[in-house]
Amino acid sequence: MDDSSTDGPLEVRLLAEIAAGAEQAFVDLYRRRHHDVYRFAFAMARSRSFAQDVTQEVFLNVLENAARFDAAKGSVRAWLFGCARYVVLDRLRLERRWTGDVPDEVADIDADERLQTDQRIERLHAVLATLSPEYREALVLCELEELSYAEAALVLECPIGTVRSRLHRGRALLAAKLEQEQGAAVELTAPLPAGEVCS
Repeated sequence: MDDSSTDGPLEVRLLAEIAAGAEQAFVDLYRRRHHDVYRFAFAMARSRSFAQDVTQEVFLNVLENAARFDAAKGSVRAWLFGCARYVVLDRLRLERRWTGDVPDEVADIDADERLQTDQRIERLHAVLATLSPEYREALVLCELEELSYAEAALVLECPIGTVRSRLHRGRALLAAKLEQEQGAAVELTAPLPAGEVCS
């Protein structure tokens, strides 16, 4: 995970340069953060094409609205997740459908391990997709993207207590659905591994 204490000032400077029209600053920010936006969008909709479209739209928004970023309200990463959230929810409302695309996995594991990983990823995404968006958002932001409660509250535009309650309820629902599907108890006390769950 990125350390926001070291990346923060650099990314704030990049946004200021983007607002002033610096093309290289945009390229640099895109390289640093497009995977975060993609993972969030994919986890919300289970579709590679959807996640790619959302990522493109978010970074077009960065080009147009970089000057509107306010560092006093949170990190650049959290701001990007906020932008992505609006795009995702708008697209989901328009499309009203779910797709079953699964991201390509890294090729550095053996065939048996890859098959088990692919099955686990598909199962997690399938169950995650059955949760309502408010629980799904909280799980993706706090568990997969490892945002703090305060950062997630900024992204979701709600109190920290609401984030905590949605996360608690989302974990319980996810665990119950996985247990029901697998017929065995499932513990979700540690964060889900972002590198394994999302591409």
